[in-house]
Amino acid sequence: MRHTTLGLMMVFAGLSATASAKDAPMEPGLWSMDIHGTTRVDPNLSVPMQRDVKICVKPGQKPESVVVPMDGKQCTREQATLADGETQWTFHCDLPQAKVTQTGTFRTGPATFESKWSITSVAPSGATTQSDMQVNGKRLGSDCGDVK
Repeated sequence: MRHTTLGLMMVFAGLSATASAKDAPMEPGLWSMDIHGTTRVDPNLSVPMQRDVKICVKPGQKPESVVVPMDGKQCTREQATLADGETQWTFHCDLPQAKVTQTGTFRTGPATFESKWSITSVAPSGATTQSDMQVNGKRLGSDCGDVK
């Protein structure tokens, strides 16, 4: 479970990667993010992951700041815009609980969000966790209700 939590934390961090100019602004309001994938905690054990997260996008909010913005102190990132308009990125994070490398792509639109990535984390003990995940998001409406 600890590995799944670290993987999910990095998923949200990855969603905060800087968007390219080709990524469309996300319409403000309530959004649902479906996160699914698999985490391998050792060669013989794979754990499926499925989470639905609701977020509130504020008017004028940039796609890169939608989900848990990173402060950049523990991570470096590289990014490139692909020919099809997707943003490709790589994070290298030196966290107290693990060294993490995360690579993937994302694309935003006014009412959709799509992201895929692979995350490798190595704990100080040498234990390695590999996660492959996808996030599909859609705008649910203009009223965020109780979601902040």
